[in-house]
Amino acid sequence: MTSAVLGFQRPASLGGPTSGDADTLTVRWYGTTNFELEFRDKVLLLDNFYDRGPRTPSAGFRADEVTRADLILIGHPHYDHISDTATVSAKTGAKVLVSPIGADLLVEQGLSADHIESVPGLGQGDVFEFEDFTVRVLHGVHMQPDPQSRKFQDTSAAWSDQPPLSSEEDEELKAVHARGSWAPEVFTHGTLCHIVEIGEFRVVFRDSAGPLGDEEVVWFAEHPGCDLAFVSMAGRPFPRWQIEHLTMPLVDHYQPRLVMPCHHDELYPYFVDMPTEPLRRAIRARHPGTETYAPTYVEPVRIDLKTAKVQPGEP
Repeated sequence: MTSAVLGFQRPASLGGPTSGDADTLTVRWYGTTNFELEFRDKVLLLDNFYDRGPRTPSAGFRADEVTRADLILIGHPHYDHISDTATVSAKTGAKVLVSPIGADLLVEQGLSADHIESVPGLGQGDVFEFEDFTVRVLHGVHMQPDPQSRKFQDTSAAWSDQPPLSSEEDEELKAVHARGSWAPEVFTHGTLCHIVEIGEFRVVFRDSAGPLGDEEVVWFAEHPGCDLAFVSMAGRPFPRWQIEHLTMPLVDHYQPRLVMPCHHDELYPYFVDMPTEPLRRAIRARHPGTETYAPTYVEPVRIDLKTAKVQPGEP
């Protein structure tokens, strides 16, 4: 086992050290919408998609290298969010908070039901209290498979300058796809918004830039604002439309002090790498007090739990 991953100190979930600072949240991005949150000797994993298939940039490690997690939060059970969850949960013993559709999928994949909490997130949501933090799960809505989004997907494929997959690559991609759910109900009933509260510091995790769920609308109207929001901006080659119609409504509603965009990186063959600067400009124009930071893979980003001040890079 090497001490570094993509040139950065080994993360806590891979057996690396924790920060040891009770007032610091360390965030690492592992591509798509996969994040590690490390704080107060706790490790939370947001989505699990590490064995990513052919022609997709590597996060620098395999799913079977993950040795530590205290809790796993799954935003929705498409393959690029849940495909390695059964492996990681079984190895670490971490409980998984996931929609009923995702819970059924994980049981089918052989994960013990003792490791799974099936959470629909209806009404005021499902609340879980742990030592040092609380998680509230609200029902959300996935980006809809409308003609506009299909146009984006077709254009993404057309923009790819890569030759067709080999037979071996095609089989590898099919195996990755098979570890997620393709049920149409994922769009309406299988997507969640997770709210993690570490004392007074509030984190929102939304892994699909889709319409707000009724539960999100009501809860955030009654409990406005958050300190950090992970919001999706999928790698489609029409960023202006997507930002205005899909991502910014989430930012407007969550009112975060800090935004970390996700899902903007390449995922062959559906998504191409997209710049995050257009989103940063849109946020700055509409919410001048909100900062935006887009880390690279595995980069540790340290956030002060009292001030929300960001310190990127190695300490």
